[in-house]
Amino acid sequence: MAPLFTSIGGLTAKTKDGFSGSLRYRFIDNRPANETNTVRAEGYLLADVVLSYRFKKFEFTLAGENILNNEWREAQFDTESRLRNEIDPVSEIHYTPGSPRNLKVGVSFHF
Repeated sequence: MAPLFTSIGGLTAKTKDGFSGSLRYRFIDNRPANETNTVRAEGYLLADVVLSYRFKKFEFTLAGENILNNEWREAQFDTESRLRNEIDPVSEIHYTPGSPRNLKVGVSFHF
């Protein structure tokens, strides 16, 4: 099921001499992890910053992702399983861990 509240946004500033910077965020509220809403998937808040400089046809970029270094789970699903020797099934959340704080550097060429 989908979360009841999500939000993304950001601010970007650009100068006439080729510099720009952005601060961006993404928020997803807690949400159901199964059809009966008995298990909840954890929400998260992420913040990123992007700095760039454009010189003629080249653009140099430095991006800091998850700058608050929050631990977060990207995909979360309640899964029920039972091994051959277990009497009752076991329900647990399976998830894809989100990326930790990281830094990316890039160079682009504009045609």
